[in-house]
Parts: sequence; C-alpha cells; structure tokens
Amino acid sequence: MRQYEGKKTDPFQNISYGNVDKEQWVEFIGNIQYPFNIEMIGITYPDPDYFIARKTSDYFIIEYVVSGKGYLTVNGKRFEVQAGDVYILPPQTAHDYRPDAQDPYRKIWCNFYSDIFKKATIHYNLSEQYVFHAPECLADFEQLLEIAAKSIINDDIWPDVATVLFTVLNKIGRRHYHADGRIALAAQAKELLDSAVYDSITVEEVARRLFVSKMLLSSEFRRVYGLSPYSYLLSQKISKAKLFLHNSDMTVKEISEKLGFSDEHYFSNLFKRKVGCPPSDYRRRY
Repeated sequence: MRQYEGKKTDPFQNISYGNVDKEQWVEFIGNIQYPFNIEMIGITYPDPDYFIARKTSDYFIIEYVVSGKGYLTVNGKRFEVQAGDVYILPPQTAHDYRPDAQDPYRKIWCNFYSDIFKKATIHYNLSEQYVFHAPECLADFEQLLEIAAKSIINDDIWPDVATVLFTVLNKIGRRHYHADGRIALAAQAKELLDSAVYDSITVEEVARRLFVSKMLLSSEFRRVYGLSPYSYLLSQKISKAKLFLHNSDMTVKEISEKLGFSDEHYFSNLFKRKVGCPPSDYRRRY
C-alpha cells in the first residue's frame, strides 16, 4: 500500500483535510458498469492532527475503528466513536470525522459507489443511522486490506470487496434485528415516537410500552440516533409545525393543540428556541 502523497486537488472546495500523512491507501481504477465501484481502501494510523470534512459526499464511506477514539458529525448530528465501532456515511451527506486528541484512533476504511448497497441499507432500516458497534467486523476490514495489498488491481478483485462489504452489512443487520424478527429497541422507540407526533406521549410511556427502563431506552436511542428520544420527538413536532405554518391557515393555537401541546405559549417559546423566531414570524418570513 502507498503512503498518502499529498492532497488531491479539489476544484469545488468540497473537502477539507487535516494532516493525512499517516494514511496508507490503494486507489482502484473505477468502472461505473460494475455494481460496486470501489474508489479506495486504506488505513489511518493514530494522529491527533488528522481530520476530513466534506460538504457533501459523492460516494459511500465505511470505516472501522480498530483502536482509540474519535468524533463524527453527520448532517449536524454528533457521535463519539471508539474501538469496535463501524460507521457508514452515505452519499449526499455533510460530514466531519476526526480523532480524539488524547487517544487518536486507528481505522480501516473503504470508499465506494453502489446503488445496491444503498438499497440494502434502506431495507435493513439502517439508512438514517450512521454508527454501529460491531467488533466482530474487524476480520472483514482486515480482509479488505489484504485485498488492497494485492499487486494487481483489476475487475476480478472488485467482487471480493463487494462480498466483504455485504458481509459487514449483514453482521450489522443481524445486530439491528432481534432473532424473532422484531426491530431493535431504538428502532422500535423511533417508530412509536413517529406515530405519536400528534400526541403528548412521554419517554416514560414509550419505555413502559417496550418493557425497558427510561435510562436504557435513552442510552440506546442516543447511541443509534445521536440525540435523546425527547429531543427527537420535539424535532419531529417542530418539523410538522413548519409544514402547517407553510401550507395551512391554522392558527398558532390550533397547530399547538394538533401537535399535542397543552400550552400555546410553551409551544411558541419552544418553536422560537429551536427555530430562532416565533411561529408567527416564521409564517410571515417563509
């Protein structure tokens, strides 16, 4: 594998780099006809000055944290990653990833294009999640490095890479689903919260319905989605409120009641805190 030899020219100023001198990588010759079009496979060694930030990505990025810790922000959601974590960054996401300054991570990664992989993540119900704890995937990422280290890069190697990537996805999917087919705790909670956007449901009630403690529910939900169940529910309610303000003649009081708020003033203050202006001003502006 080659040492990173400087930064690629980026005429659109889409990517920002920290120090990438401690990366080794192999670049594949692209073939858009193949269902898995591999761009790069590489490894990043611990370096507190390393980071990569993209305003938007054209391809999938999948990375396995071998050791150390790091931080990931995807479309404004922030996550902490550690050894044994896999993160999948889909195309068309704005993201930033970097190591912890005191315990910088070592990670193995692959950049690739694939509509098939995108469809698979949707069917696995993983498309809106980014970080998964799956230490059993270490051997698969090490296999990617072995494939990349082969001297001849040709079409015969791409199916091997695709096999490894789908193996990783299947392992993550197995963790995401219970053996009896029920979706995992965080996904079940999200489904309940999505269906309660017009109600006044509490996190305690969601936890009771799922027969778990509020603490466990909140911990798992935050690990998967990057925010608390309560914050997620409020964000969904605010999104619906924006739609009503845009597309209906409902009063602020009517919108407040429809979204399950018992106090119009509380709703207005919450909206202002989240959006930056009161509902009435938002309607006039937009």
